[in-house]
Amino acid sequence: MEKISTRLAEALKTKGMTAAELARKSGVDKGSISNYLKDKFIPKQFAIGAMAKALNVSPAWLMGYDVTMDGEELIQIEFDKLNELNKAKLMAYYQALLDTQEG
Repeated sequence: MEKISTRLAEALKTKGMTAAELARKSGVDKGSISNYLKDKFIPKQFAIGAMAKALNVSPAWLMGYDVTMDGEELIQIEFDKLNELNKAKLMAYYQALLDTQEG
């Protein structure tokens, strides 16, 4: 899992936004954002939500979870790449694994 500091820096770069702009748009103190970027502090839930909204990214992605920047789960993206026959095979295998797990 990536650090919030890494994801925050990536989001700022991708969105072409400065820390000062993020502070204005999110209401999170510029000094706090600087500390998050330097990995000195981990933002609280409110700050994560406010920064994610201002950056138009998923809060889960910003926290380093394995989702895309917009929040779509990577497993769904990979599943969608399969053709219908392989999707059916995968789902049958998944069900077989669940069946053996429950016993």
